Amino acid sequence: MKMDPATKQQILKNALLSLLIYALPVLLMFATFYFTGQKPWLNKTKPSTVGYKIRN
Repeated sequence: MKMDPATKQQILKNALLSLLIYALPVLLMFATFYFTGQKPWLNKTKPSTVGYKIRN
């Protein structure tokens, strides 16, 4: 069964738009790291103490 060219073009356009929307937050995060010079993966953080008793 042949697909109508207009339908094929619409499916392709929608697929590319969906990929852009899916990838946009990750791309923006990397752009922010690049322009601000932040490297959060180099910071050593303490483990979370939420829900644990802290001994003094």
